Amino acid sequence: MLTIADLDEFKVFGVPTGYEPNVRRFYPPHDDAHPVIMKLLKEVRTSLVLSMFGFTDTEAAAEVDRCLKDPVIFAQITLDSTQFGGKTEHELLSGFRWDEDGNSVAVGRSEKGEIVHRKVMIVNGVWLVTGSTNWSLNGEQRQDNELTVVYDALACAEARHLLDLSHTKALQDMAKKAAQMSKSGE
Repeated sequence: MLTIADLDEFKVFGVPTGYEPNVRRFYPPHDDAHPVIMKLLKEVRTSLVLSMFGFTDTEAAAEVDRCLKDPVIFAQITLDSTQFGGKTEHELLSGFRWDEDGNSVAVGRSEKGEIVHRKVMIVNGVWLVTGSTNWSLNGEQRQDNELTVVYDALACAEARHLLDLSHTKALQDMAKKAAQMSKSGE
């Protein structure tokens, strides 16, 4: 079972004395966020809740797809419609198993009709990953970004509530778009 200390190897400058025991922060480009994201994705056993703006990391996408295909894992994925409309994201993510029982993949806008800009992942209801890091190799390895990992079920529950609101709005956007396409095809 993964512990927060297992992530310490990815901190270039080490973990300062007195650091919060259930939190790790990573600062690309000094720290490489990619292996942190991958280690946590490989830890998914029961649930994955993900809201992502920029998402072109093929290795991470393969792990998300693994979660979507696994019948014992609940997966809820929310993607921003403006980013998903881009060629790279669309090609990479359109292969997701949208129709697996118990899962939900939605592409849309935020509750206020703006971009879904959150970069948040909840793994198994206990690991919360947040920050400015888009899931792209540039975002994870080259750009000045921040990725925070918290091992705390309460923090996950708080974030989950907000992610559910965005996800519901994105599902509504998809339903409206489908209805408009159906109507225009009549």
